Amino acid sequence: MCVLSLLLVGCTSIGFHNDDFRRQIDFGAHDSLALCLYLDTGISEQRARALIDEAWRDEAGRYGLQLRVTRVIRWQRPAYTMEGIIDGLLRQPLTPDCDRVFALVNRHVGDVLWGLTLLPEVLGAVNDETLTHGYAIVRRATLNQLFASPAQIVRHELYHLLGCDAHFKMRRCYEQIAALKRSKQAEHSDFFPAWDLINRRMLLSREDVNARLRAVMAPSGSALGAR
Repeated sequence: MCVLSLLLVGCTSIGFHNDDFRRQIDFGAHDSLALCLYLDTGISEQRARALIDEAWRDEAGRYGLQLRVTRVIRWQRPAYTMEGIIDGLLRQPLTPDCDRVFALVNRHVGDVLWGLTLLPEVLGAVNDETLTHGYAIVRRATLNQLFASPAQIVRHELYHLLGCDAHFKMRRCYEQIAALKRSKQAEHSDFFPAWDLINRRMLLSREDVNARLRAVMAPSGSALGAR
């Protein structure tokens, strides 16, 4: 059953926590990240906030990091495929009240039909260029989601938004979260830094992120990537 679940759902685990190693890392003072939620048709604000809370409630204490929903935007899923959804999200720049853009996506008939094939299904993704824009499908409609709850999928993508780029490598993830927090506090910034996974560098401001996204979305930009 475990093997079958991995084949069906694909990459939704965050790996296994190593509490002994995590306790050796200094995550600094308590801090927060501003999350702007984009809600697909049929996803209520109440459910969206409850999902974020459920997904991150236990994780917040591990790192001294709260996720604050600072804005909720009504939004319609722009495409069927992962690439199309990410492309639509990347057209939304970070505004002064947003550190990250995260969409909660509903289902449609195409998803249900795909689910009947029992082929692997992408239940969420985050862009590689900045790890700032992502989504999770949060309405159960296919067999795949018997093995991963909406909150688990949301949690997985939230970790990517925090700079965690390698699945099942939680030591690297801890170090990345700590590094981003230290940078924010050292800079006395109101922006939680992002990570350019392609160029392996930190993006220290919203202006840096938006400039990177504009380069990606330009006609001569490279192809979009998502995890």
